[in-house]
Amino acid sequence: MAVDFIFSCLNIFVLVLLPVFAGLMIISPFFPNNAVKIRRFAKGFCIFNLVYTIFFTLFLNPETSTFGFIKKLPFDMLPGLNAALSFGLDSFSALMCLLTSFIMLLALMASKTMINSKYKLYYSLMLILQGAITGIFAANDLFTFFIFWELELIPMYFLISMWGGSEAKKSAMRFVLFTFAGSILMFISIALLYAYGADTGVMLDFESLIKNSVNFPIVLQLISCIGFLAAFAVKLPVFPLHSWLKDAHTKAPTPVSMVLAGILLKTGAYGLIRINLQMFYEIFQLMAPALIFLGAIGVVFASYCAISQNDIKKIIAYSSIAHMGIVLIGICSYTEFGLNGAIFYMIAHGLISAGLFMGQGIIHQKFKTRKLELLGGISNFVPQITVLMLILSASYIAIPFTMGFSGEILSLMGGFSSPLIEKGFFMTNFIQVSVITAALGIILCAVYVLRMLHRTFFGLVEYDFGEIKLSNHQTAILAILAFAVIIFGIYPMGIIDNIAAFSNINITTIIANIF
Repeated sequence: MAVDFIFSCLNIFVLVLLPVFAGLMIISPFFPNNAVKIRRFAKGFCIFNLVYTIFFTLFLNPETSTFGFIKKLPFDMLPGLNAALSFGLDSFSALMCLLTSFIMLLALMASKTMINSKYKLYYSLMLILQGAITGIFAANDLFTFFIFWELELIPMYFLISMWGGSEAKKSAMRFVLFTFAGSILMFISIALLYAYGADTGVMLDFESLIKNSVNFPIVLQLISCIGFLAAFAVKLPVFPLHSWLKDAHTKAPTPVSMVLAGILLKTGAYGLIRINLQMFYEIFQLMAPALIFLGAIGVVFASYCAISQNDIKKIIAYSSIAHMGIVLIGICSYTEFGLNGAIFYMIAHGLISAGLFMGQGIIHQKFKTRKLELLGGISNFVPQITVLMLILSASYIAIPFTMGFSGEILSLMGGFSSPLIEKGFFMTNFIQVSVITAALGIILCAVYVLRMLHRTFFGLVEYDFGEIKLSNHQTAILAILAFAVIIFGIYPMGIIDNIAAFSNINITTIIANIF
């Protein structure tokens, strides 16, 4: 009876739209302008949302790839297109919603000592951003997906520009322009698909598209695949469309950087899997070898750039570009190993990068600098942060029994054994060379991470910083993330078991149709 009651209480509209309403409630004139009450309300709501999301995950059957909890709300403003706000979850999207709730809660916890102005607007925008990102992952048709894809631009722009560092407005605008340029091509693709659907009566919810898009006219598939790829390549980001990310990370406040690296980049990878790989796999296979090559170039190039940086935050920002190259290789591998690795590494990178950005934020707050040459030997003053940052960094350089190792090895194994190698089209001969290059490029990751650790924590003590006290919540955030990285590094099947059926069913179907 208790199980039936809980199941009946699970409404996906609540999961997606309640964060938006909570954000609007905070910004309303009826909510008290008290920093403590605002902060407690926002964190309390995020705890509720996290628990609510966990129940959705528990009640989905991980042995299938079908969508559950489907709800539709007709959108009468666009008659004739059968447009609706449509939501649904499968094991993959539920996992991403869970990551969103978890990282957002930690980001709001971090905001306590790192955000000191305009509390109502800040916490309101953060909750609206959570709703928008959750909407992307929970969308069940192209119209809903596009609405929430565009919606997340608004809060992210203001969060970077209003609470960021110097020239934050310029960095925020650059983020918007890059993302919006890709969104224009996505919009064209969606418009063409809806026009085709209106003429033929084809439904454009995700399940129908996954089953029927292979029968669409080849020109329509090609244009649509390219349009979606452009939008997702910017957000991932794929080399050479990465230049906005370093500036956005550098200027954004620490909690926003945690959300940007931990969740927002994953929307690009999610879109590649959900739309390009699942729906347009016949066309996408032609582009996959080139994308694997670009992924490898991104790993090497971003790692080389990170080595030359003298700012902790810039090093971590460039490392995000490099590690997203590994995810791209796994997605484009067309193997179950690779897809499992890509999804697992999306989760791993979300946790690790959020932790590293939190760590650098604490260092910047306590020592008033992010420059390596001004920090040497701070382990004497903050030993607890040193230990936790070492754990997170070990996962970043793929030390065995950490999450980074499992995700990287699966993604690269999938890329190296890709069945596309047997095809004779453009750049298939470079797939294995590209994967080997990416694997060797990971060595550069160890170089810049160890250099950062040595010069920050274990170098010569240049200054006497005196007694440094950390708040309990700052240590707790790093400890939670470090614990998760170790637990799922030792037992990766805790996550992989939830996505294995999704990967197996989709890859089996795709391979059967393209060979």
